[in-house]
Amino acid sequence: MSLKRQSARTHPDNRWGVTHAHARAVLVFAVAALGALLAQRPDLLLMGSPLGMVALWSVLSRPTTVPETRLVIPAAHLREGQWSRAVVGVMTCPHTELVSSSLTHGTQVDLDPERGARTHLVTARDRERAELHVSTRVRPGRWGLRRVGPVLVGATSPWGAFRWGPVPIEHQTVKVLPDPAVFDTSAPAPHPQGLVGQHRSRFPGDGSEFNTIRTFQWGDRLKRIHWARSLRTGELHVTSSYADQDTHVAIIVDAHYDLGSSDLATRQSSSLDYSVRAAAAVAEHFLHQGDRVSLQVLSARTPLSLPPGTGRRHTHRVLQALALVQAQPQEQIDPRRVRHGMGPGTLAVMISALVSPAPLAQAALLSRSGTQVVVIDALVDDVQPPGEQDDIARLGWRIRLMEREGEVRRVRASGVPVVPWRGPGSLDQVLRSLARHRQGAAR
Repeated sequence: MSLKRQSARTHPDNRWGVTHAHARAVLVFAVAALGALLAQRPDLLLMGSPLGMVALWSVLSRPTTVPETRLVIPAAHLREGQWSRAVVGVMTCPHTELVSSSLTHGTQVDLDPERGARTHLVTARDRERAELHVSTRVRPGRWGLRRVGPVLVGATSPWGAFRWGPVPIEHQTVKVLPDPAVFDTSAPAPHPQGLVGQHRSRFPGDGSEFNTIRTFQWGDRLKRIHWARSLRTGELHVTSSYADQDTHVAIIVDAHYDLGSSDLATRQSSSLDYSVRAAAAVAEHFLHQGDRVSLQVLSARTPLSLPPGTGRRHTHRVLQALALVQAQPQEQIDPRRVRHGMGPGTLAVMISALVSPAPLAQAALLSRSGTQVVVIDALVDDVQPPGEQDDIARLGWRIRLMEREGEVRRVRASGVPVVPWRGPGSLDQVLRSLARHRQGAAR
């Protein structure tokens, strides 16, 4: 739960002030009483007496204490498109009749009601409790750190005679996790058969799954001696097994540039939106299979890195890291940092818009070092080119796309598959071809 309490004692409106309605009631009664006295007209006093009684009642029921307020977001983290509540807590004070709040939303955040205004009539049950709550529904439309608030809170006494506020409450920043795009693959990863995860390590070692029978070597355990083969051949043989280790899937997100616009109303997504959601989908897919997944973000502003891990907690850590991604070009990429933690048998999935030649060069270097590499092209067709759309800009963008196609062809010729992100089944064909390539190399 995220909360922030605001006393606002220094705010000029943090007091109970007289409203125009109360001032008019007092003025009308005073004029009626003065007219009745000067003109000897008791009927005028009779006509103004109701307003006088209301004014007297309002003065006697004037609140004497100032309420404390706070803004609460019950959910610690939100997903894209997930509705939640922004709750304004107001300490109940005697003689408070009406509480109102007006929530201002930040960018990429929807409110229900649309303008974020709520009014709550204080009941006897509310007065029994120490605090009353005024809720407004909020829905973030894009991953990242989203602002909810600030909030203006006010209250009135009976008959609307005295008003407190509006008093501001500072905004809150909520971390919005990316919603993984729909991703499914029936193809195996390049290193087959599951053990702990669905994709087993290809290296021999201590484990529980049978590999082969081989001759005895110094250091082998006696319990692994295969007596039938040993008696038949006259030489000691032992059984070997595969190591209890899963396939390591290294996800590399290119966050150097963010092309296009991200608009919740028109459902437009930028290239970085597609990259982050694709990374979340791939990570969630392999983690649910039990494999080890690591994450690396190439960005000068947010150079994030997560070591390999498994399980639901690691899935949440990956989504939290992806929610902090911000685009900024990086002058130079250190190949040693990119290859850090990638041992033999690692499957590297690089997700990039491929508008810069640097990520493609890194993919080629990883492939030459013996790592299986798959590049996902996140520049989807509906992503609009950056900048103003004049003739010169459109021509420059077409030239850059032609250069990009040539760079992609060269990388494919070097043995690195490049596939566009199309959601379900995007990697099926590539993973099958990588598995066949490995089987052919083993034969």
